[in-house]
Amino acid sequence: MRITVLGSAGSHPAAGRMCSGYLVEAGDTALLLDAGNGSTANLQRTFALRDLDAVVVSHRHLDHCIDLVGAFYALHFDPTFRGRIPLYAADEVYATLAALLAEDSPMTFGDVFTDHVVGHGDRREIGPMVLSFARSVHPPPTVSTCVEADGRRLVYSGDTAGGEDLITIARGADLFLCEATWAGDPTDYPPGVHLTAGQAAEVARKAEVDRLVLTHIAGGTDRDRVLSEASAVFDGPIALAEDGDVYHLP
Repeated sequence: MRITVLGSAGSHPAAGRMCSGYLVEAGDTALLLDAGNGSTANLQRTFALRDLDAVVVSHRHLDHCIDLVGAFYALHFDPTFRGRIPLYAADEVYATLAALLAEDSPMTFGDVFTDHVVGHGDRREIGPMVLSFARSVHPPPTVSTCVEADGRRLVYSGDTAGGEDLITIARGADLFLCEATWAGDPTDYPPGVHLTAGQAAEVARKAEVDRLVLTHIAGGTDRDRVLSEASAVFDGPIALAEDGDVYHLP
């Protein structure tokens, strides 16, 4: 597998960093994992929207899905685009995006994307990739995603406050792409929404993952502090996601 970071900022874009988005490739199959603000602009530097085999969206918060509205228009008016792209998403995602077109357009979101709701325990196959999903602790319906291909496992937390379901799906992952929105004392932040760097590292430690990549770091969060706090908890390889980074799982 090859994973390209298209957006690594949490909640809103930061200088040089778009919101959540990741291109996952295995063989000739390509999957877009989340589509936050600006992420599809980074995607199109090297990859055509029409060549996506599927899209997976963790939840309806706009920093994880809003770029699919722009992708809708790009694909709808692309004369070379044929068919529709499957959208595997947590409940409420498709309806949220479709509603943005309902008031002022004769076009519908279903002209470009097909609706496939996924939830805890679901599995889907996309070419050589096997996807499995787990519930995530976050205010709207949200899923964490495991992508397996060629004997390797990528696990993406989505937005989460942690919990046993995340530890279970992340168990033994070759690469754990985990949100670390905040740094410092978890009690300084609202409960049940996001992870601090230390909490993300604790999930990685308990799940015994091979490699940890921290992402969805809020624009105002000290990135050096994020790395320091995570390194104090998890003793495996750790990186902070940056737009344009590429990770290989050979």
